[in-house]
Amino acid sequence: MRRAALFPIAIALALASCNTRAPAPAASGSQTGSPSVRPSATATKKPTHVVSARQALYVFQSSIWLYDVKTNKARQLTQGGTVSMPKWIDANHFSFVQSGNTLRIVDLKSSTTTDVFTAPGGIQAYGWSPDGGTVAYIETDSSSYPHLRYRSISDGATQSVATLARAPGRGVSQFDDVRIQYTSGGAYVLVVYTPADGDSSVPPDQSQFQVRGADGSLAFSVAMSREPTMGLFSRDGKTVYFMDSGGVRAWTASSGSTRTLRKINWFDPWQSPDGSKIAFDSGDFSTTVRVRVLDLRALTVVTVSKPGRARPVFAGPHSLWAQVVTPCPGACDGPVFGAVFLIDTVTKAERALPMQSLQDVDVFYS
Repeated sequence: MRRAALFPIAIALALASCNTRAPAPAASGSQTGSPSVRPSATATKKPTHVVSARQALYVFQSSIWLYDVKTNKARQLTQGGTVSMPKWIDANHFSFVQSGNTLRIVDLKSSTTTDVFTAPGGIQAYGWSPDGGTVAYIETDSSSYPHLRYRSISDGATQSVATLARAPGRGVSQFDDVRIQYTSGGAYVLVVYTPADGDSSVPPDQSQFQVRGADGSLAFSVAMSREPTMGLFSRDGKTVYFMDSGGVRAWTASSGSTRTLRKINWFDPWQSPDGSKIAFDSGDFSTTVRVRVLDLRALTVVTVSKPGRARPVFAGPHSLWAQVVTPCPGACDGPVFGAVFLIDTVTKAERALPMQSLQDVDVFYS
């Protein structure tokens, strides 16, 4: 078990800068003759730091792999068993689910792995609070009802927050989505668990798409008759973007209002590091799927890939990772995922990467 001294997990990033200035020369009495004229110094503008992907975790052939952007190499981190949902905690730690029900933490520096807790009904989705002190997760019961819970890492105290509409099956529709995401400030938790078994009679607090406060209170939900899915919080934590029967929509936390951005369908949405764009695909159940980008300021949509590219992930301001989708070669249920490419969103040029998959991918930006 992990030593108690390691809990809670605190994610602290300290940035310090020093500016050393040479003292001005002292006056040396009166001057004779014409004073010399010195050209004024031209201020040197500090280059703007561009946030880009540094490392990525993903699942391939029942193992977790790490891709290092700088070295352009991928290496295997786990072996054996069933693993899923790797998530960065900080630059040296990540968590994942082992055997479908046990949350574990890996220390990359010491190469050690520690169990956090086990959920008897399985961990279907989870997310860390920004301070690392709480895990929000979904556990299902024997009747396929999903239960949202908050678990304190320091003492193991667990709060039962909500029971969602019954969800008897997964992965049978391209509208299927599972997500638990805290806002950057930790005030809200986005809960997505679709598709669900139910109709418009399902009460708001059991909706398959809802936002909860850190205390568990219901802040927002979408009626199941609108078939809400594919949601994510904005980088600043002020807006939830999602798709329903009316198109791509946005809910603003401060006002509680909802508006339609575009009357389109999107799948696998991923926001850019600066929060100005969202990449998505047109549905990976088709081999003609393409990657597109929505500009959140202009509300314009552009196609940035050739056919057969899906699961987009922003690697930088003008670059995306995407995975190839090819026809099934034999008797199978759908398309097959292949190589991963880096796509320049300006020139549309592609370059193959050593990543083998974008399944359960999570990116550490810096």
